[in-house]
Amino acid sequence: MNSNSASLKLGTLGGTLAAALPSLQRDTLLEAIILAGVGACVSFVVSMVLKVLFKYLQKHFFKPRDPNS
Repeated sequence: MNSNSASLKLGTLGGTLAAALPSLQRDTLLEAIILAGVGACVSFVVSMVLKVLFKYLQKHFFKPRDPNS
């Protein structure tokens, strides 16, 4: 049963690729790869900026109160 399931998944994947490959053009594929790379870089930079911003806000605006005062 497990091998049939793997065979079905592999056949479905192969059929999907066989149907999609003829419609792909080199320029479109290259554009998609470049846009994916740019998107990943922008996402990484934004997450780093937000991390620094949250640390700054936590340090300056959410200071723990001194229990002795």
